[in-house]
Amino acid sequence: MNTNCRRLLGLALIAAVIALPACKKAAERVTEAAIEHATGARVDKDGNAMTIKTEKGDVKIVSADASGNVALPAGFPSDIYLPGERKVASVVDMAGMQMVNLTAPGAIGELYAEADKAMQGGGWKREMAMQSNDGSTLMFSKDKRQVFYQLVKADGGGTQLAIRTGTNE
Repeated sequence: MNTNCRRLLGLALIAAVIALPACKKAAERVTEAAIEHATGARVDKDGNAMTIKTEKGDVKIVSADASGNVALPAGFPSDIYLPGERKVASVVDMAGMQMVNLTAPGAIGELYAEADKAMQGGGWKREMAMQSNDGSTLMFSKDKRQVFYQLVKADGGGTQLAIRTGTNE
């Protein structure tokens, strides 16, 4: 991944995090201006969705509204494990890469074991596995795709999952 893509992804992640708090109007305007200034890309805002238009394609970021949930990105792979009971807080869709941030009831260890079993059962090769009391990480590959899971304790109980998927090219 080149430096501009990494910078853009970093800014997209910052934008997704900043867009979550209740007092987000001012934060959104500051974020849009910062992204436009740092990248030269144009930012379009529509409700809880933000699209960053770049030379290499659009980056779409959607954060949850008052209901606390957002739909998965179009074309999100059906062979990637997702907890049955979940609340999707934000999604990032960027040509070839999708990231989903969600919360689910259950302990980190329980969801870690479910994800590991489901992914390997679906033909995914586990490339990395790390566990600790504070968080856990899993990475899988299949064909020319990768999936990366990061699991941490959620503030209100349960587990927060960040799932990134894309090609390994």
